[in-house]
Amino acid sequence: MSPGGRGTRTGKVHEKLIQQALLENYPDAFKEQVVVGNDLFGNKYKADFVLNDEIIISAKWQQTRGTAEQKIVYEIITLVKILKENPKYKKAYIIIGGTGYTKKAKDFYLNQKHVDYIKEGNLVEIISFEDFVKRSNLKLL
Repeated sequence: MSPGGRGTRTGKVHEKLIQQALLENYPDAFKEQVVVGNDLFGNKYKADFVLNDEIIISAKWQQTRGTAEQKIVYEIITLVKILKENPKYKKAYIIIGGTGYTKKAKDFYLNQKHVDYIKEGNLVEIISFEDFVKRSNLKLL
């Protein structure tokens, strides 16, 4: 799938749904597309959302089977790096959605198994879109 292609468009729908939940529950407390630091390779990293100027939210949609689910590990490590380098950010969420994740990958991520392998991986929590909406509705983000 080419950059900017179908995968990007379907990911935008996921972001819009997250935006809607934030608008409903945190209307004046979030920003979109915020540069929060640099990724592992030194490139600027733009967060999909920042809540209360301290929580980074990354939206990851996987509609079809592929290697994109493996890129979540890179995203986790990048977010840990950013959180360590920028103390104003306290936590990060990766919101995963879509039917393209394998069951094993989805179970691994949603059970926070990355914490067993990535130092300070506990700074990044991976949750489903449904769990994100629930927490947002309860103002528990």
